[in-house]
Amino acid sequence: MARLSAADGPAAVGASPLRRVAAALAWVVGVGLLWVVLAQVLSKGLPAGIVVLGVIYGALYALVAIGIVLVYRANRIINFAQAQLGVVAAVLAIELHVTFGIGYLLAIAAGVVAAIAIGAATSLLPRHFRNSSRLMLTVATIALAQALNGFAAIIPLWFCDPGKNPGCLTASTHQSFTTPLTLHLTLSPVVFSGDDVVALGGALLLIVGLTVFLRRSRYGVAIRAAAANADRATLLGVPVPRLDTIVWCLAAVLSAMAVLLRVPVLGFSGFTTVSGGGYDLLLRALVAAVIGRMENLPRTALAAIALGVYDALATWTFSNTSFVDATLVIVIVVALLVQPNAYRRVTDAMSSSWRTVTSVRPIPRQLARLPEVQWSIRGLRVLVVAAAVLLPVVLTTSQTYLAALIVIYAIVGLSLLVLTGWAGQISLGQFGLAAIGGATTAVLFQRHGWDFLLALAAGVLVGALTALVIGLPALRIPGPLLAVTTLAFGIAVSTYLLVPNNLPWFVTLQLTRPTVFGADILDRDWQIYYLCLLAFFVVVAAVRSLRRSRVGRALIATRDNEPAAEAATLNTTVTKLTAFVISGGIAGFAGVLFVLHQRGVNNGSFTADINVALFLMVVVGGAESLPGVVIGAIYIWGTQYYLHGGYTLIASGLGILVLLIVLPEGLGGLLYRLRDALLRVLARHRHIAVLGLAPQVEEPGGTAQGAVEVLEELRAAHPDGDGAAVRTPRPADRR
Repeated sequence: MARLSAADGPAAVGASPLRRVAAALAWVVGVGLLWVVLAQVLSKGLPAGIVVLGVIYGALYALVAIGIVLVYRANRIINFAQAQLGVVAAVLAIELHVTFGIGYLLAIAAGVVAAIAIGAATSLLPRHFRNSSRLMLTVATIALAQALNGFAAIIPLWFCDPGKNPGCLTASTHQSFTTPLTLHLTLSPVVFSGDDVVALGGALLLIVGLTVFLRRSRYGVAIRAAAANADRATLLGVPVPRLDTIVWCLAAVLSAMAVLLRVPVLGFSGFTTVSGGGYDLLLRALVAAVIGRMENLPRTALAAIALGVYDALATWTFSNTSFVDATLVIVIVVALLVQPNAYRRVTDAMSSSWRTVTSVRPIPRQLARLPEVQWSIRGLRVLVVAAAVLLPVVLTTSQTYLAALIVIYAIVGLSLLVLTGWAGQISLGQFGLAAIGGATTAVLFQRHGWDFLLALAAGVLVGALTALVIGLPALRIPGPLLAVTTLAFGIAVSTYLLVPNNLPWFVTLQLTRPTVFGADILDRDWQIYYLCLLAFFVVVAAVRSLRRSRVGRALIATRDNEPAAEAATLNTTVTKLTAFVISGGIAGFAGVLFVLHQRGVNNGSFTADINVALFLMVVVGGAESLPGVVIGAIYIWGTQYYLHGGYTLIASGLGILVLLIVLPEGLGGLLYRLRDALLRVLARHRHIAVLGLAPQVEEPGGTAQGAVEVLEELRAAHPDGDGAAVRTPRPADRR
């Protein structure tokens, strides 16, 4: 490895020691004054025990947040699998201790070794997707989180066979996973145990050890240098792939230790405690990383500790843990809006090394006009519609119930098709928008006596406006950081907004299905299925028209090459907001159908797991494919129907990872590949020379297909105006 100095790291020359001491004293004084004020203002005061408890929570959050920052600095992606990255290793360690009686320290060491192995294996993902879009790699981490949760759920079955010993899993819930340190310290109003002391001390030791490693060791300095400028580090002979492996191993160890230190503090009540709260823990770590600008480790650690104190204080004051989830989305939005330049500088620096998302070409015009092609398309559509209409005839009642649910999820998938596939924005809270729209319609119809159609329109409008508000940070923050906001929104909806005790005026637990001209034609499952199917066909027609319109072409152009779109006189700000509004309106419409299907609003139906599954559903089918949305919905929710427990998560997460590696355009891409193969045969038979029947991948710096379409439209509309001054790029120009 080439010799590097600390100056090659991300931080050049820091402030003088005197200024650092003065800044530290100022912070201490500010925190002390804030403590005094809060102690006087809050109804229950601010006891020292609550602050210390919050510091313990925050130190554990800091371990996960630091792992997120390390991976972001190395690969310029947000690792949504960070909270789950160490779950498998933690479950193995706990099983060794609880089931086989292996000592605490030896079990922890085995967990660390397992975490290193998992981190090394996971580091292969950035290498494979190095020439793909950051969207692809970010999606890969989301799928990885699903798969790891699935393995964590089935690992206890490897150590315990319920078939031979039905009571083994139940017996494990009565066992304990605690630290060897036995002591009790009382700091009113909290009684701290040795588990709390070990958690705080272990987290601080890990943070200090990581700091020393990054600042003093050769590999640590090289990691900092590569994070600042990977190209320069490569030219200096630094093995960047090896450093990526070290970073992912460190992230996995930090995650595993956070779980292993957290479980004794929260209390061990079965293996759901280990992976439970995965997205809640991830959200708090993401908030700390966002406040730390995804680069500054000290600021990230301090932000995590502050969030831990806020978490403990809010729980103590309001006796409501979900209050924190509701406010974190506000914290994220504010943090993103007040410091946008920090994130833009980082993402712009690496944007040139990534290619755009794979897209699928339409049928060439020479072949689309042929009668055999037109009749084949019409016949295929008739077969699909007929099969969908006749489905309740061959299905059982429970299967018809599931089929209606899949259709509703497919409508939500269409909203994600617009937002993610065409606008390039990741949303992990889309079903939260559906929940808001459905709850609005339910309360207006059931409690206030509105006509159902008017209540439905209000639900769609509220869903669209909510999506508009959530999408505002996307106007200033490029890249996948919007996914953090949508994840926080989805969690806040399920844990706070839809909880009857929090907002009883908004949550309608029981909904009477509306009548049509006085007749109860929506009372049975097959009737609801046909209603959902009709709604799905209407939304499909609307989405197809949107894609063919100028707005649809503008969305594709903005996603593929925003500077080129702006050069073509497109208002990219309005285009992005339009995508959010349309997507939110479709999601709100799906939420109304879902509330009708469920006969009420239940917050347990809108959890973060379902939001993530819906996003992965679109990825499975293909982010730009209308048929792929249906295929993805059948795959994801079909596996949940026929599989159980962790196997469902493995089928979705691991299956999506394989798809992203082998077939980036998703299962819907198989249909287009088959279509292209048949079109090639037809073209040879008709002696028609047609180029471009394969999926299209834009070259770096090339003009995107959507931008070309918009440029051609501008030239046709303004032959003597501004459009004439813009020369439409031709294939020869790209070469």
